[in-house]
Amino acid sequence: MLSYLHGFHAGNFADMHKHAALWVILEHLRKKKKPFCVIDTHAGSGWYDLGSEQAAKTGEWKNGYARAKKGATDGGNAPEMLQQFLGYVAGFDPVAKGRDYGVRDGDDYHGPFYPGSPFIVRDMLREDDELVLMELHPREHETLHHRVKRDRRIHLHKRDGYEGVVGMMPPAIRRGLVLMDPSYDVKQDYQKAAKAIREAWERWPTATFMLWYPILEDGFDADLRKSFAAIKASGGVLCAELATDQGGAKGRMRGTGLLVINPPWQFDQHLGEIGDWLAKTCKLPGPAKHHISWLVPAV
Repeated sequence: MLSYLHGFHAGNFADMHKHAALWVILEHLRKKKKPFCVIDTHAGSGWYDLGSEQAAKTGEWKNGYARAKKGATDGGNAPEMLQQFLGYVAGFDPVAKGRDYGVRDGDDYHGPFYPGSPFIVRDMLREDDELVLMELHPREHETLHHRVKRDRRIHLHKRDGYEGVVGMMPPAIRRGLVLMDPSYDVKQDYQKAAKAIREAWERWPTATFMLWYPILEDGFDADLRKSFAAIKASGGVLCAELATDQGGAKGRMRGTGLLVINPPWQFDQHLGEIGDWLAKTCKLPGPAKHHISWLVPAV
């Protein structure tokens, strides 16, 4: 299904958790001079206008990014890595970048803006690093193409992310990350995600893989955890969840989860601190907690 548009949800509590984790991984990859490659299987449109009608319709960003930004600004002792990420987002302004970020004369934007994973990664790339993007939704792909086409380090494919990530393994640059965050519009997406990640990891076992998933009242997150627990990666498999026991209406998220294969050194410590702070700061349907566990210990 191609009905999902992230513009309605950009900057929510799930984005805060997922993108802060992405930031930690990218910081680790940048520590070595050797180039790295990031593959983003469900890229979306690249960045989002939080002043748009889409964002206003749900207002989800006000319970996520807005609360996190205010908490950090008001002296809420946000973890250092999260402060860095929030500072980056606060300064993210595609209009100021103009054509390099796909902004054309006459475009009607309101701001503030929120970067999706393609631009978080793009802004962390060095000269010899690469970013591979996949997006199948026609309108999202067209928008993303216009926004990244000027950057030679970025390769965009109008391709199914589940199939594409396996077909591209392993990339020429053998250091890197695979990020998969599907919409899960249909329940089959859970099985497709688990299968694709497993097959891709078998072909690129030294990479870091991060899969995002929603925690729903009637979700299939337990099946995902069971599937990942069978992946015997030498760097281990980590599960991190920010959630509340109080679910909303059917189909509404009560939490957000990440499954990470071969997480970088001290990733669990950094994300643990970030997740605990977000649990106290962002607004979920009820009182939130953050939990981290190793499904497969690192060797």
